[in-house]
This record gives sequence, structure tokens and C-alpha cells, in this order.
Amino acid sequence: MANDEPLRQAIHLPDEIISEILSPALRVSDEAFSYISTISGKKSPFMTFTESTSALLVVCKAWLRVATPLLYNVVILRSKAQAQALAATLTANPALGAFIRKLRVEGGFAISMLKILQTSGNITDLFLSAEFASGDNACGLCRGLPLLDPVQVIVAKATLWGRTSQDALKLLHTLEKCIPAWKKLAVFEFPDSLCEMTDIPKALSRAPNLATFVILDPEYFLQRVAGYMELVATNPSLKRIRINPTESPYQSLYQSRAAFYHHVERNKTLNALFDQADVTSDPPSDLTQIENLPSTTPFVYPAQLAADPAQEDAIWSRVLYFALYNDPSKPRGLSYRPSLATPLLVCKLFARLGIPHLYKSPVLNSPKALNSFASELGLKPLLFQHIRGLTIKIDPMGASFSESFENIVASIPKLRELSATKAFPLRWDAFYDLGESTGSSIELFRGISIPRREAASPLVFTLFPQLQEFEWNSGTTFKDEPEVDTFSLLVKLTVTIFDESFLNLLSQMELPSLQTVEFSAHSIGGARFFQKHGGKLRDLTLSAFQIEDPTLAIWRSCPSMKTLGVYSGAKFPALFSFLTTDQTHTTLERIVFKNPGYLSSYRMGQTQKKALKKAMTALLASSSAFPALREVMHPSCEWPTSEPEISKSPWVNWAESFLERSVHLVGPKGVHWRPRLKFVTKSKK
Repeated sequence: MANDEPLRQAIHLPDEIISEILSPALRVSDEAFSYISTISGKKSPFMTFTESTSALLVVCKAWLRVATPLLYNVVILRSKAQAQALAATLTANPALGAFIRKLRVEGGFAISMLKILQTSGNITDLFLSAEFASGDNACGLCRGLPLLDPVQVIVAKATLWGRTSQDALKLLHTLEKCIPAWKKLAVFEFPDSLCEMTDIPKALSRAPNLATFVILDPEYFLQRVAGYMELVATNPSLKRIRINPTESPYQSLYQSRAAFYHHVERNKTLNALFDQADVTSDPPSDLTQIENLPSTTPFVYPAQLAADPAQEDAIWSRVLYFALYNDPSKPRGLSYRPSLATPLLVCKLFARLGIPHLYKSPVLNSPKALNSFASELGLKPLLFQHIRGLTIKIDPMGASFSESFENIVASIPKLRELSATKAFPLRWDAFYDLGESTGSSIELFRGISIPRREAASPLVFTLFPQLQEFEWNSGTTFKDEPEVDTFSLLVKLTVTIFDESFLNLLSQMELPSLQTVEFSAHSIGGARFFQKHGGKLRDLTLSAFQIEDPTLAIWRSCPSMKTLGVYSGAKFPALFSFLTTDQTHTTLERIVFKNPGYLSSYRMGQTQKKALKKAMTALLASSSAFPALREVMHPSCEWPTSEPEISKSPWVNWAESFLERSVHLVGPKGVHWRPRLKFVTKSKK
């Protein structure tokens, strides 16, 4: 019992502490609340696919008590169902409406808004949209606005031009009547594109306590002083007029905004009101003034470090490791070497300790970088011993620098990783020389293209006993030599271009560590390979031809497969025949539709959309054949961000059908669909 006492005390935390714990998760920032797509250009911060914050309320009674006011403090309504649910909640428990301080309404939502506003008299910040989806109306919103007295009101319009709907005009006319009656209204934000077509400016001129008028001008159309500005400026309580977004004088649109302020300066009344912070900011001061300032924190080199050279080397080596780390997935490489090598110029100690890190995993981004790198290594052969990985990010088309590349790779004694991004060429003889010189240490070989050779000896592969990831991209034919058995550590095999003799050769090997195999979208054949190794494969990517090949029989040949990759592109429409199997595969967990590498930005046409629909329909119908299936990924899957888009999206329909079978449909970023709120009215008995 004594051991349970700390836990018992932790459970009974004061409400103030629980509030501090939950506030960050439930807080909606002012920036997010006032988000306008035409200004930020970003996706709505409220269109997320994570767990709803309301889930915090069901943890325990204490959290429910403390989190309820925090949850209702800022309310965001983006769909009709949300408005209906909130209206029903507030009707059943009107006291909750008193917690609402900020309300963002992205639509009209009919009579539900009247029920919400009738119980939400404490609203201080109000965000309204001047655009309504088809079938939506603002009747309840217009009837409820007179019941409020907000401090700040933001009216947004997502599309700057185009016809303004009748419901939007009705909302604007309601605001014209409400603004003079709102005694607490201090800040009003309104689009410039709507100012000339309504009497909102006239109403603002009569607002009793208006202090700030914000004009939305995201496209920088304002060139001259408009008449509505002078009208609003007649309000005696007005303190400032501001334009949103503001623009720095160092950005491209400054000239447009500066021309407008030039006209403002001619009007004394407006000039006194306009907030020109965006154009009056001073440029940075002379850097020499900063450099001449005395240091407030003088650095003294630690005496203990200077007295222990071994410890000194270890510490500075670790520091330089992070300073010189070259991530192959990022564009920085030896083509930007002057900035990368700057720390080595500090002192001899940094040069001695930093050179091994600088040359450990070089990334060559251009032919010039490759040739310069080869020349430098020729002058300083000792640098070869530091290289462990080499990445080539060069388009080999129309260039002749293979000799430099071959000389480099054949001279690196401890090379572990060799990769390229665009099928970099390597002659067969150079491939053999690489195996003899450094093949015993290579663990990764990827992205290298080897020209075709007839009747080559498979013994060359015995020169690479440490390979763990291997990509073969060559049409070379091999002699039949049964005694060849290598690649005992190979985990991942990628086969891009191949001759059937290559797969037959692999069929003679044991490959005890093999788990992942990826073929290209054009691949054909491989029956012997799958008969030999299919039982050990976990992740498999096949072409359409292989999947439908009855001699491969992947469902029988690969009983342990957990992930199946399927190519889908303009020339490779999504298959559906293989998904209608009558066989049961008990281990398959993921089906991944893939684009061929050269179609990374591929978008589906009508033919592919029809094929995809058949594939999804077939997969849904055959879901019982894959009892372990939990995820289906498609690279073209995009989740809609608004209620009208959701109602039209086939991805949403498929995703919700998959969810009924406990399967997630995801896009290329791995984000799965979360069903939106659907309000169902309880039937009266």
C-alpha cells in the first residue's frame, strides 16, 4: 500500500495544474484562428487527420471537469454536421455556451447557428466567411448576429473575385445593421474586394468604439486611396487603419504597397491613421558597428582540455562530425565544398580531425564536382582511406566522365556504400575490378548500371560477400555454374534490368537473409526464383506481368509476405484481376500502389481512374481473402479539405468502406482518413 501512495497523490492533482497540462493541447493560437487561405497560401490548420482533442475529456472525470471550458473556449465550425452537433449540445446544456469566447464559422450552417448564438453571449472574437457552399444558407447566422456584442470581427473571402452569393449578401447586410449597435466592437477586418459593393464602411463610420480597421489585400491590388477609407476615417473613435498582409521593404511586392502609401501621405487624416510599420522599418545597421562591440562573454580555452590531447581530439572530433556531416538525402555535397570545408580552415587541429569526417561520405552533385574530386584524390592518395560511402547525383546522359568515376571507386580500400540516383554507368571490367579491390567491404550497391555482356562468369558475385542491399541493373547473361553460392548477408534485392539467367543464378543460392525484393515495372519472369526464395520474402514489389503470371503464383509462393507493391501509372493501370483471388493469404498486411520512378509526379487520366475504381472495388470485395490486411497506400491519394470536396471525393468513399473492414487507405505521406463528424438526429418515439 505504501508504494501506491505517490500514485494516489498524483491522481488528485489540483485543477490549476491539470489545466496547465491540458492547455497546450487544447489551445488554438490567434494566428490559426484568424487564418485566411488567400493570405497564407497554406492548408487550413484545422484540416487535420489526428485524434480529436475532445478525446482528452474522456480520460477521467477530473480531466472532463477541467478540459471542458478549455475545449469550448475556441470553437471552429467547418461543416454542417459540426454545427448541428454543437447546436444540439448547447440546447441540451446551455451553460456550455458561456465558455465560448472565440467562434470561427466557415459557412452558413442554416438554423443551427441561431441555436448556437442564442446561448453564446460571451463571444469576443468572431470569424465569418463570406462564401457559402451550394445548398448552404446563412438564415440562422443572420438572425443570431444581433444577439452578440463582439470585440473583434473578421470577415474573409477565400476567392477574391467572382460572383457573391445571395446568402453572402444577406450576411453582409446583417453586418451593416449590427456594426453600429455593437458597443464593444474594437477591431474589424474586412476584404478590400467587398468594401465597394456594400455599406459596411458606412456602418463602420458609426461604430461607437471602433479602434482598428484592417483591410484584407492579399493580392496587393491597392494602388490608390479608395473612397471607403475616407468614409471609415470619419469615425472619431478610430485609432488606426492597417493592411493585411504587411510586407517587408526587402520583398518583391514592396513597390506596389509603397505606391499606395505614397497616396496616403497626401491625405492628412488617413496618414495619421495608417499603420505603416511594414514600410518604415529601418534597414540593418552597418555590421562593422556590431563587430567593433566588445565581447560580453570572453571565451577561455579550458586548461584541462589542452592538457589532455587524447580527450581534446575526441571532443573536437565529435563536434566536427556534426559540422561536416553530409546527408546524402539532402542537396548539399562536394559541389558546395567551400562552405562545407570552412571549419577545416580554423586551425591545424580542426584540419587534422575534420578531414576524415569531410571525406567519409562524399556526395557528388555535378560532373565538375566528380572530376575535381578525382583530381584531388589523385594528388592526395591518403584521402582514399577515409571514404566509407560514395553517392553520385549526376545525370549520366550526354556526359563522359565514367573513367574518373571508375578510377575513384577502384581505389577506395574500405568502401561500404556505393549508390547513384540515375543509373550511373560502370563498365563490366570496372565492376570486376571494384570487386577485387574493395568488394569484400561493400555492404550497399545501388543505382549503378552495368552494360550487357554475354556468358559472363557468375563468380564475380563471390567478390561481394558483405552485400546487404544490392540493385542489379544489367542485361548480362551468365554461365550456369551450380557451385556459386554467395550473398549470405543480402537482405534487400532490387532488380531493374536483368536476364533470366541472373534469376536462375540466384535460384541456386541459399540467400538466408533475404527479406525484400523489388522488381521494375517492366519485369517479366522469375518463377524459379520465387519457388526457391518466395517462402522467406516479407516485402515484395512486382510488375503487372509478374503478378498475373500463373507460373509465379505469388499467393502460394510467398506465404510469409507482409507487404505487396503494385505498379500503377499511365502504362501500368491499377490491376484488379489479381485482387479477386479465391485464395486466402493470412499474412499480407499492406498493399502499396507505386508509380514507376520516372513518373514521380504522375496524375491519373480517365482510363487510370476507371482502372483504379475497379481495383478498389475488387479489393473491397476480396477483403476476406486478406484477413491480416491493415493498410492500402496509393501515391495519388489526396484527402479533401472542405465539406463540398469531401462529399465528391471517391477517396473518402473508399477509405470509409475500408475502415469498415479495419483497413486504412493512406496517401504517399502515410496519412490515413479519419471520418468526419456525421450528426444523426435521434428519432422521436
